[in-house]
Amino acid sequence: MVRLERVSKSFAGIRAVDDVSLHIQRSAITILTGADGAGKSTLFKMLVGLVKKDSGAILLNGKDIGGDYSLITSVCGYMPERFSLYTDLSVEENLDFFAAVQRVPARRREDLKKRLLERTGMEPFRRRRAGALSGGMKQKLALSTILLSSPELIILDEPTTGVDPLSRIEFFAIIEELKREGRTIVMSTPYLDEAEKGDNIVMVKDGRVLRQDSIARLREAFPARLFRILPRGNVFEVMRGIAADPELAGRTHMRGRHIHYLQDGPANLGLRIPHREMVEEKPTLEDMYIYYERHP
Repeated sequence: MVRLERVSKSFAGIRAVDDVSLHIQRSAITILTGADGAGKSTLFKMLVGLVKKDSGAILLNGKDIGGDYSLITSVCGYMPERFSLYTDLSVEENLDFFAAVQRVPARRREDLKKRLLERTGMEPFRRRRAGALSGGMKQKLALSTILLSSPELIILDEPTTGVDPLSRIEFFAIIEELKREGRTIVMSTPYLDEAEKGDNIVMVKDGRVLRQDSIARLREAFPARLFRILPRGNVFEVMRGIAADPELAGRTHMRGRHIHYLQDGPANLGLRIPHREMVEEKPTLEDMYIYYERHP
């Protein structure tokens, strides 16, 4: 549906987005993941014209939009990282306000509000002030306001950051339902476990794309084997010892009381680590991201 080709953007000499090409597929969930400052928000702002790209092309359905961002904004709903609800207005009043801004016909407004309140579980809270909602409820209300225009493309910038685990699950259930309706969803998240829910994953670091594909194909093409190691002794002391071994340092990371070792050659260097147990496992997206971050 949407394609970016070699898009770049700099601010005061700092390259925020560096020669990025990516494809947002129709009726699928595309998730951009990476640390804060990776360039995810800048990419989204360029998509909707809030920030002008320095170079490259943005294509909608195969057509270069040039400088006419209305081609995208007319079919998309955009939820920025810090969406501004009117805290003194109730849930219903916020929906009424945004429906008016988006020129939703009055004859459709009540039906849309009813369906959105039911879909998000917000019906019992329709008269509660937005400022008194929990973080998860605020995000569901923010999502509802952009769905009022029935957008074909939905752009969500870190919608679950700071949201409790149960609300994150509920939020993704809504996203999956929207995908089943044929909507195209692109969102960003710093949570790598959450990114695994996407149909297509784009790993971003320092404004560049490290890898992009489905989680299944990323696993299939991953060039390293993962070993989960339970070290003998204090895990922090063992990690300090690993840091002094240049061959091991770039291939290990700690997760809880375990050490994850990524073997990308014939020799299992993890045997150098004093251990009680060593088990081979399938790598998670976090393991793959760490590997590609260190071996771009």
